[in-house]
Amino acid sequence: MRIVVVSATSAIARGCVEQWVATGAHEVLLVGRSSERLNAIESDLAIRFPNSKFSSLAMHLDSTDEIARLTSLLEKKPVDVALVAQGSLTDQKMATADLNYLKGQLELNAVSAALFAEGLANLFEKQGFGTLGVIGSVAGDRGRAYNYSYGAAKALLETYVQGLQQRLAGTKVSISLIKPGPTATPMTATHTGKMADVNDVAKVIVAGMAKGKRVVYAPVLWRLIMLVVRSIPFFIFKRLGF
Repeated sequence: MRIVVVSATSAIARGCVEQWVATGAHEVLLVGRSSERLNAIESDLAIRFPNSKFSSLAMHLDSTDEIARLTSLLEKKPVDVALVAQGSLTDQKMATADLNYLKGQLELNAVSAALFAEGLANLFEKQGFGTLGVIGSVAGDRGRAYNYSYGAAKALLETYVQGLQQRLAGTKVSISLIKPGPTATPMTATHTGKMADVNDVAKVIVAGMAKGKRVVYAPVLWRLIMLVVRSIPFFIFKRLGF
C-alpha cells in the first residue's frame, strides 16, 4: 500500500503512520515544512519498521504551486491512502488582538488543508480509487468564545470535505472527515484537562478510514458530547464557560 501523509510531523499523523506500517510492508511519503524534522522521523520509522519504505518531502504547505507539483509527482504511481493533518491550535487572545496572526492561522487550519484535500481528491478521482482522510476537529461543531477562530477554520474545512464527499459519491474514492477531541500532543502541552492518548486516537482514525466512514470522531465518545453541545439553546449556551 502506498501512503501519503501531509504534515507528517504532527503527533496524530505520526501515530497513524505507525498504525499503518505495523500491519505490513507499505511505502510511505512524509510531507511537511521542516526537512530536519521530517528526516528525523523518517530515520526513526525506518529503524523500527524495516519492512516498510519511507521517504520525505519538505515543502511550503500554503503554496498552490507546490501542492500542484506534489499531486503531479504522485500521478507517476498510484496512491492508496492519503492523510491531510496540518493544523495549529490557535491562541484566541492573540487572534483577537492581532489580525495578521489570525489570518495566518485561518490559512493554515482551513485554506491550506482544503487545498490539499482538493488536490488529493482530484488525484484519486483521476486514478479511479483511493482513501482520503482530512483532520478537522470537534471545535468545528459549534463556535465557542474561547476558541472560535480555530473552530471556524475547522468548520470551513468540514463544509469543504462534505462537498468533496458529495461530488465523489458513487465512485471508488472514500473521503473521511476526522474530528479528534483534545489529545495529548505537543500542541496541547500547555493545556489542562483530560486528554486522549494519541495512539488511541490514531487507532480510531485508521480504523474509521479503512471502513470508509464519512465522519470519524476520535475518541468516538466525542460524537455524543458534541451532539449535546450543539443541542444546547443559545440562551443557556451564552452563559456557559466551555
